[in-house]
Amino acid sequence: MQRMIVPRTDLSSPSLQRSDAAELAPGEVRLRIDRFGFSANNITYALFGDALGYWRYFPVDEVHGSIPVWGFAEVVESRSDRLSDGERLFGYLPLADEHVFRPTEVSDLAASDGSAHRASLHPWYNRFYRCAGDPLWTADDEHLQATMWALFMTGWALADQLVDTARIVVVSSASSKTALALAWTLHHRAPELLVVGITSPGNVEIVDTWGLYDDVTTYESLHLPPSDGPFAFVDAAGSPATKERVHAELGDRLTDSIALGATHQRPGQAAGELAGPTPRLFFIPDVAERAATEVGLGAYHGAFTEQWQRFVPWIAERLAIDTAQGADGILHTYRTVLAGGLGPEMAKVLTW
Repeated sequence: MQRMIVPRTDLSSPSLQRSDAAELAPGEVRLRIDRFGFSANNITYALFGDALGYWRYFPVDEVHGSIPVWGFAEVVESRSDRLSDGERLFGYLPLADEHVFRPTEVSDLAASDGSAHRASLHPWYNRFYRCAGDPLWTADDEHLQATMWALFMTGWALADQLVDTARIVVVSSASSKTALALAWTLHHRAPELLVVGITSPGNVEIVDTWGLYDDVTTYESLHLPPSDGPFAFVDAAGSPATKERVHAELGDRLTDSIALGATHQRPGQAAGELAGPTPRLFFIPDVAERAATEVGLGAYHGAFTEQWQRFVPWIAERLAIDTAQGADGILHTYRTVLAGGLGPEMAKVLTW
């Protein structure tokens, strides 16, 4: 087995760790990790590894962590009567070439990881979707699913909250893939709602070409509509300085402020207290799991699948998928993404 690990306090120093494959206990299965996406979203998992518990899903030791990824894996050894050799799964995986888990809560659609250390962790991250029984899965779209599934669900679910509470939505890091998913959903579900994107000067052109934002402004020359609102601010950048400026400019016109991500790893610092509402964290696992509990996992996943199938043809024409193989390719991609070198029009899919 091999996996990439990082010091939790120094993400710039990845290394490879090799070990013998663990012997399976009764009820466990071994997955061979096939392909997975890697983007700024995965860096966010590392940045919030301690605060939100991401290091606990695939534990290494007290100093190092394994960064989670979304991707596909195949059952290559099974001591469970719930999953058989050869089955293909999609879910939350370690940045490694294999993973051992104990399937529980098995249905035609999904199976959860019932390993002892996962008992107190979020069920949304513990669930693997069984490709053969998943209406969302198609073999031709695996690259897109590996890179966009979790990001699109985040944007789709957040849009559901905003359509009834805001007239204008301001989104920082407008070129990020999560922001794109949010803007796409708002554009199609509530075209009367005004969506303003904030991005860097170098990304204005690509953001404009998407046709999802009614207006695009930059961090340097921040310009927001003079409308009375109500405004919602979605902070995908995680920049205190930008958040402070948006809050100050909108004042009491701002009725909702949502912390969504941290694409800016070295953000400018805020100088004082925020005007307007206290920012709230939008945590897609809580939102999705609560909704799935209310209507049933199958119904919730079916609604998501319907929108995903509309989104895929659109994004497939605009997102270039670049692949890399082997440990060297994975390490190189990691360093590139960590340094912010992956453009908004590019997605990475990796395989060992």
